[in-house]
Amino acid sequence: MNHPKFLQLDKSQTNLDKPAMPQEHNAMKRLTTLEARFDAVLPTLATRADIQSVKSEIHKASGETHKWMLATVIGLFLGFGGLFLAMSNTLKAAPQSSAQAPVVIQLPATPQQNPNRN
Repeated sequence: MNHPKFLQLDKSQTNLDKPAMPQEHNAMKRLTTLEARFDAVLPTLATRADIQSVKSEIHKASGETHKWMLATVIGLFLGFGGLFLAMSNTLKAAPQSSAQAPVVIQLPATPQQNPNRN
């Protein structure tokens, strides 16, 4: 059977050095080679269960990442809030000491009487 598809596939792989093989034998040889490749590759492909397990692992990792991000943001807000309060307390004017200076009251001087005056 000289099928046009087989003839076209065989043209690219025929060498002039080798004697020409019958078309059917060459096609069967190529088909056997492809089947061997498929038999080697198919067991390594992922199954539906494999894909589902990977999806669940990715979903779990994503949730954990969101939790860590939220905790980090909350920690940063608290840290910067504390830093702001510490700096604002440091920059306030220092309160006066509890030992205040004594209050001095000066009374007006009493008028002195002149002895020359009568």
